[in-house]
Amino acid sequence: MEHKINPSKNRAKPPENQKVAPPPTRRRRQNRRPKNLQESQIPIPAAPTPARYPWKRLVANLTALSVLCGCSALMGGGAWLSYQLIVDPNGNKLISQFVPGWSRLPTGSRDSIQTLDQIKASVRKLGFVTGEPLPLPVDKSTDNSVSDLLLPVMVERTVNASTVCKNPCRQIVELRVYNRVQLPDRDSEPEQYFQLASSVNIEGPAESFVIASLADSQSNNQASNQSLPLTELRRFDGKPPASGIWFNVSGKLVRGDKKIPYGQVVRYNPSQNHLISLLDWVSAAGQPPNWQQIVKGQNPQLAIDQTVGLEPQFTLYQIGPRKFLPNPVQLTAISLEEFALNDETYKNGLRLANSGLWSPGLNVMRMAKTKAGQNWPAIAQAQLETIEFHAKITRAQALASWASPGQQVLAELIDGRWSQALQVFEADPSNSHEIATTLKNDGGRLLNRVDAALRVNAADADVKAWGALIVAAQDGTREAMTWLDQQLDTDSETRSRIRNLVNKLEEAVSQAQTLQDHKSQIIGSATVISSINPAEWLEPQSKTELKLTGEQVWYQVQVASFYDGQRWVNSPFADVEVRSFPDTQVKWLWGRLGLQADPKIQIEVAMANGQQRVAVGTVKAVQVQDGSLRLLAAVDRRS
Repeated sequence: MEHKINPSKNRAKPPENQKVAPPPTRRRRQNRRPKNLQESQIPIPAAPTPARYPWKRLVANLTALSVLCGCSALMGGGAWLSYQLIVDPNGNKLISQFVPGWSRLPTGSRDSIQTLDQIKASVRKLGFVTGEPLPLPVDKSTDNSVSDLLLPVMVERTVNASTVCKNPCRQIVELRVYNRVQLPDRDSEPEQYFQLASSVNIEGPAESFVIASLADSQSNNQASNQSLPLTELRRFDGKPPASGIWFNVSGKLVRGDKKIPYGQVVRYNPSQNHLISLLDWVSAAGQPPNWQQIVKGQNPQLAIDQTVGLEPQFTLYQIGPRKFLPNPVQLTAISLEEFALNDETYKNGLRLANSGLWSPGLNVMRMAKTKAGQNWPAIAQAQLETIEFHAKITRAQALASWASPGQQVLAELIDGRWSQALQVFEADPSNSHEIATTLKNDGGRLLNRVDAALRVNAADADVKAWGALIVAAQDGTREAMTWLDQQLDTDSETRSRIRNLVNKLEEAVSQAQTLQDHKSQIIGSATVISSINPAEWLEPQSKTELKLTGEQVWYQVQVASFYDGQRWVNSPFADVEVRSFPDTQVKWLWGRLGLQADPKIQIEVAMANGQQRVAVGTVKAVQVQDGSLRLLAAVDRRS
């Protein structure tokens, strides 16, 4: 039997107005208590864990926020860098500093990458000229055969100051560093390409700054604030520090017969492509600065020579750190006027050194170092080694052989050898006069040494003697004794001794003034000689030559007696012996003979007919041997 069902007609209909209950939730099911469970078997629900550790959620949120901010910053930085590279093609210099050299790309546009000839042409278009380029050291870690260049940019200007530079003067106004650039598409070309890496403007020091280094302070009134031209660029002499590349930009100022060098110290930092001018310098001694290892340490010191005469004076600069990333160094002078230790012995050592007494100052500083032990600071050690450097120079000068007693005494006094200097003063009357002239011409440096030495040791009789002699040579005997009365711890014996020394100085000066006006009165016999040996004769001026002119002949005069301005002196002449200082004593003897005022002498010459005639000759030299005194005179045959 076949059944046919219509699905739409036979579909079951939902009951009308029937309410359907919602499905029970999980909480309801958990709370529904089964009927067959006892009360003790009902499970106890666990407490919710998130409420027990709220800081974990805080850390997670902060971490997510940090990651989000970092990603945003990275995206923003990338967008900014992309924009900068589009606007400024040279912008990838910053990136190139942090990548290996082999992977660096040429920086800038094609217009900024030029050959050396193109660079010079572009500088000329701006109204400047280029100086001789200075090659920079080649990096040995690469295969570069062409180095980077330091190029001086110069301008022609008319300068008013008297400098070693023709007008118009070409002076350096800018320094530029050009890095060598390798172009991948131009490897086969012989031309080398460069790109500007760094530059710095250069201006010379003021004229007043340079003149202030001279000993003559009156010259400062004639100096101006005009900037002096810098005309020369070169690497430093000596062994410069290994970090960075150091250059000297210099010029010279003409002052009278002196040429005073001055300039600037420039440093290039290759790691940051940065040029900077660190220091203005001037050398009163006429020497360019150089690097020397004077103070023990990793870096040498830059020594600038300010020596005047026999007075050594060097300004030493140390390399120190500075908070400036492109060039994190500075030059600081080692000062001997700042106390790094509160100790009187140490302070006395610096006072002696500042007055120019380098060797006594060194001895006192060594005592202070021994006394301080482990508390000896590094600054004090640098000061000690600076003093030691100067003391080596003054010690060598004091031990040298000098032709003049004035120079010998000056070298002794500069080194603080008071007793040895007195021995030279008392050795010969001619020495006393020569030394008096030296003391009179002193500008105050020697008396400053005396004052400093007496502050340390007020009872030193030799120092007081030299103080009185200096005052006597400059202001007279009365002022010298007044100065001596003002000194402490001076007993009667010391005062009497110093009084005798001052009297000796006064007598030598008076006699020297008398000899300047004294004319010769000499008795002796003359003999014509055909030739001479210049080495056997002593001249008052050692630089002259014993030569005849025209129709002259040599005559040798054997002196029997002469008048020295006070008395007649007869042969043998024991008191005219030439000893330690021949040049000075020859001048002294020249004055006693009356030849200083007038070197002419009358000589009786035998004629062919047996008669005598008087000829006038000029005394050129003298000879002293075994008590005999001979004169060498040039006589005209026709006179």
